[in-house]
Amino acid sequence: MARSHVGLGSQESAKSSVTRLFEPPHLSLTNLGPLLLLVFAALWIRYTIIYNQFLAYRKRDNAKASPLTFPYVFPLLGSLPLSYLWQPRGFVLDQSGFFQSVRPVLVKILTQEFYVIRGPENIKALFKNSGACTPIPFIKFALGYAFGLPKRALKLYDRDDSGSGHVPHPGSKVETRNRIDYHDHQSMAQFLEGRGLLPFWNRFVENITTQLYNLHDRAGADWTHHADLMEIIGNEATVSIIDALCGPYLLRLNPHFLQDFWIFDRNLQTYLQGIPWFLAPKAYAARKRLLKAVEVWQQHARDNYDSSALGADGDDPFWGSSFFRERHEMFLQMDGFDHAAIASVDFGAIWAVRNSITAASWAIFEIYRDPELLASVRAEVDTCAFNGADGRLQFDIDQLRLPILQAVYAETLRLRMHFYIIRMPDRVDMNIQDWIIPKRKVVVTPTTVAHMDSTAWNTGSNNEHPVDQFWVGRFFDCPLNNNEGKEQSHSFSDSPTFSTKGLEGSWIPYGGGPRQCPGRHFAKRQILLTIALMVNLFDCEILPEGRDVQEDFTLKGFGGGVSHPAGKVPVRLRRRKRDGM
Repeated sequence: MARSHVGLGSQESAKSSVTRLFEPPHLSLTNLGPLLLLVFAALWIRYTIIYNQFLAYRKRDNAKASPLTFPYVFPLLGSLPLSYLWQPRGFVLDQSGFFQSVRPVLVKILTQEFYVIRGPENIKALFKNSGACTPIPFIKFALGYAFGLPKRALKLYDRDDSGSGHVPHPGSKVETRNRIDYHDHQSMAQFLEGRGLLPFWNRFVENITTQLYNLHDRAGADWTHHADLMEIIGNEATVSIIDALCGPYLLRLNPHFLQDFWIFDRNLQTYLQGIPWFLAPKAYAARKRLLKAVEVWQQHARDNYDSSALGADGDDPFWGSSFFRERHEMFLQMDGFDHAAIASVDFGAIWAVRNSITAASWAIFEIYRDPELLASVRAEVDTCAFNGADGRLQFDIDQLRLPILQAVYAETLRLRMHFYIIRMPDRVDMNIQDWIIPKRKVVVTPTTVAHMDSTAWNTGSNNEHPVDQFWVGRFFDCPLNNNEGKEQSHSFSDSPTFSTKGLEGSWIPYGGGPRQCPGRHFAKRQILLTIALMVNLFDCEILPEGRDVQEDFTLKGFGGGVSHPAGKVPVRLRRRKRDGM
């Protein structure tokens, strides 16, 4: 029995040995570690070689060179910006990151590639050569993701290869009526840079003056508490602009439009990131209500429009600006467009006013929290105010181009505008300072990088005004009383002279080139006038808990234009008390 037991054990042992010969090798933690270490070492050696090549690339002066790829460790991931998810502004301004490369670079992230440029000269070259670029992929992306343009209308952008010029590209077979990019941009330019601007502006002047005088009447002579200065200015300016743009019926027929407008705006990145509706139901519900509101307004306009009600400028009370009435006719002639699609693109045009509104709120915040700056702005503004026939305060917008006031406007946009300027060369390669960007490749430059470049901006004689702080002195030609480097920053030695000369490629809140923001003329006027009315009509005391409010630099708040504050700005407000009163 003993021998039998031993034999059985030997047979089982032999069988087990044979079986192990045909089993796959088992990777334990003990032998897996060295293997991973070997792989990582190989990847690191590869990265070191590429990084050294990249350093040499930054120093060479090869003409007609192609930008080198920004170094990365893991081939499949590329330069995946994980830290961008929780600190997007910090990532953009990281001196070791690809957005800070002094020369154009190619960035690879997963399956995507794009070129990054920075620096005033490179940006000026980008704008100079952007006439041969196409904005269609980015317009399609924004309209589809953010503004809900139906797929049948989005297809028109895919087929439009006619270019942005008056004469279509040779070989393009797109019908004239379907040249969506050209017609859309032309309608915008004619309205905001041509014949439509003055009547639109005049209506806004009347509206904002009425809105702020009504607030003035409600404020009274004694201090009254308000939860948020930014909300006050935002609401008054938004109502004024939308009524001037669309006539009175959009807001009259849709009383919750204003609230939904700002919900949509706060959730812009939610839509652009493609977050599904079931993860953000309130955001998508607000967008649905807004698009329906535009449809309701435009249906009312179609039902009630009467050509006999046209004003001398071609505008009417139902459509508001002739801009919308004419676009309506234009889009209905295009393939894939119906009333719902038109509501999407027109809401996009309406939403675009948010940048100047938010900028005006920030500018007024900066003025009221600095008594010296407030006194300087008021001294300027008071010199050109006059009473109209109705007894209300009025301003000539041309006289409001005052140096300190304009510097407040420009510095606000420098500090608060966070946007990605994107271009794509269409049919030929792009030359940027002899660096070649291949056609149909994306080029990106963030306004934040240009606006926060301490080598391009005046920061004071002793660097007492760093670029991440508000200081109007950056836009003056004449010297300032800096109190020998002390914190006081708005004491002026002589009559200052406002200038943006020499800041081309560094101050870029509106982009540049043929497709720079067509609304820039209205935006500047709107900001200057809103500031002038507020400081002339109101005293405002920003309460301590609101004085140091920060910008919203989260993933949800960064990159969509002028930033929102991360919190509220509580204030006390009253009618302005003047000397002797």
